[in-house]
Amino acid sequence: MKVTALGGCGAMGRATAWDLAENSAVDDLLIADADIESAEEFAAELPGDVDTAQVDVTNHEDLVAVIEDSDVVANALPYLFNTDVMEACLDADADYLDLGGLYHVTQDQLEYDADFDEADLVAVLGMGASPGMTNVAAAKGVEQLDEVDEVHIRTGAKGGAEGFAYSAKTILDELTMEPIVYEDGEIETLPALSGRERYEMPDPVGEVEGFHSIHSELATMPHTFDGVDTVDFRVAFAPSLVNIGEVLINQGLTSEEEVEFAGATFSPREFIDWYFDQQPAPDAVEEWKSFRIDVEGTKDGEPAQYRYTVVVESRLDDWGLKATAVWTGVPMAVGAQLLGEGEALTTGAKAPEELFDPGQFIDELADRDIHIEAERIE
Repeated sequence: MKVTALGGCGAMGRATAWDLAENSAVDDLLIADADIESAEEFAAELPGDVDTAQVDVTNHEDLVAVIEDSDVVANALPYLFNTDVMEACLDADADYLDLGGLYHVTQDQLEYDADFDEADLVAVLGMGASPGMTNVAAAKGVEQLDEVDEVHIRTGAKGGAEGFAYSAKTILDELTMEPIVYEDGEIETLPALSGRERYEMPDPVGEVEGFHSIHSELATMPHTFDGVDTVDFRVAFAPSLVNIGEVLINQGLTSEEEVEFAGATFSPREFIDWYFDQQPAPDAVEEWKSFRIDVEGTKDGEPAQYRYTVVVESRLDDWGLKATAVWTGVPMAVGAQLLGEGEALTTGAKAPEELFDPGQFIDELADRDIHIEAERIE
């Protein structure tokens, strides 16, 4: 199979590319990126012969030409490009994966379901850590129950560099956009940074403080898990990062309303996104990323709860990547392999919980030393 890692020399794309380059099921790997020099330097680090291509994803014809002989396109670009890449994959006759669309873009992507189904193609919407592994783990929990009532998703971390662990724009969106929860069968919009809660994550992460955040799981799980009436998601960022978000919000610096300054017209948010994008990426350091999924319902007529947890650490010695990249990029590589091998459960543009057998996916992760642990809570 041939896989194109789009944005493959970015932080998350590097983990996907490393895994694919080490995978004997992948015959050809292409690193496609706007920064061809970085792509070529990175490709030289990978095992085997890895091709590179410069690509402008805003140019539809250019993008189609780059990916047209690919079986699978693993899209590690910022989420606002997701629908552009999906349209190119339809024209190039290639299966597709991405790292999520922060709810609203995911909703737009679901509109392509019929197009991908008619083309006998698969588009996996959100196949990183969260969304991605979280969806697969939740699906495994739902399998254990006769009826599912609630799904609660919690994420947390320990260690890592100060500042933005990945795309500053995406993190600021997670901090400042109004989160969505599904309560008692109804979608509800909440204020940014609301629902603060302290919760315990597996060692060595321990206790963290999280809050509701906009996330793609809420765009699909209320519809894909029959009978569920509550789904929520909380993320725990470093306190210093949350403080940055609070200051920006309180000072109006995340506003999309345009202002004029020094002869230019722009919004405060546009400037903030531009400024943080100019800052150097933090070094890869030791960290641990974790999630906890609680799936509640009934089994044999009795209340039942299953918990799924994972802890992923940095891979500094071999890949030179922090845990944030590893736990996001590796699941997308697993998904790309399964798509290329024809293991998707159906066609169309859908979430991971509909497209992959959760047991098979969890086994593939375990082969890569990412272990999702299961526990029945009594």
